[in-house]
Amino acid sequence: PVEAPAHSCFRLQDKRPLPALDKGPRYFYPAYSSVCIIPLTDTSVTDFAKSYPNVHQSAIKLRQLLKKRPMKFKLDKDLGELPFNNATGAIQSRVQYLTFKTGKGVLFLTQYSQDREPSPINNEELTCTFQGLTDNGKYYVAARFAITHPSLPKGIDFTRDVEKDKELRYLKSAEQKLSRFTEDSFNPSLKTLKSLIASITTD
Repeated sequence: PVEAPAHSCFRLQDKRPLPALDKGPRYFYPAYSSVCIIPLTDTSVTDFAKSYPNVHQSAIKLRQLLKKRPMKFKLDKDLGELPFNNATGAIQSRVQYLTFKTGKGVLFLTQYSQDREPSPINNEELTCTFQGLTDNGKYYVAARFAITHPSLPKGIDFTRDVEKDKELRYLKSAEQKLSRFTEDSFNPSLKTLKSLIASITTD
């Protein structure tokens, strides 16, 4: 089935080193940077909700989330991220509710994985995610940005000294660590990314 109606995505240049990929094809979730504007209407279909159930449900969940503004929420259950991502966030840190020129949304740091014991937080996979809605209800704004921090391992092959545990305490510890860093200590700066988001405008 088609996941979403025709929409625009802007892919941003990424100059991060990706040491794992330099070794050849690997199965992991390197972060990337893009901004997508997804319409919540489509005159070519008779029933938007039936034609694009994932987009429709994601908009409903996000609208409810933005009303309640919780500082912790469950991905999939409380937020259906767009564009479709065949993985879920292993962590959730620095949740912030932001406004942009024509709407509002939620920003947080995460790292995507399909593994029961995901890779420890690292500079190849760490992602800054923003999910927003325009005030007129016409568009869903979805952005993901690759983001790094000098104190984190360079990539997945540099995380072997981090001891994993089935209770995922190593990820909870990383969430707390990320929350203590200053916004300007990230690359790109969280302040810069928030300014970029604030500048987004739609019709």
